[in-house]
Amino acid sequence: MTVNNDTQRVTIKQQPELDAKRITIQRAAELLEVHPNTIRNLIASGRLKAERIGARIVRVQERDVQALLTPYEGGEFGVWSKI
Repeated sequence: MTVNNDTQRVTIKQQPELDAKRITIQRAAELLEVHPNTIRNLIASGRLKAERIGARIVRVQERDVQALLTPYEGGEFGVWSKI
């Protein structure tokens, strides 16, 4: 938090959510039942946000992984829900 005394404005810098559950690429792949490279491709394409911790550690938020799932309404050819 920064306070500018001239104008009495308070600026609060956004911090990452500390209570969000972060999981590994491997765990995200297990949740979606896909290969870890699929998760890496989703990150590279921007469809899945990721956070890098250090040089090699990458984590994703579990809720972002679950948000990738689209409800499926069965049927002969399958009808995807339009949410």
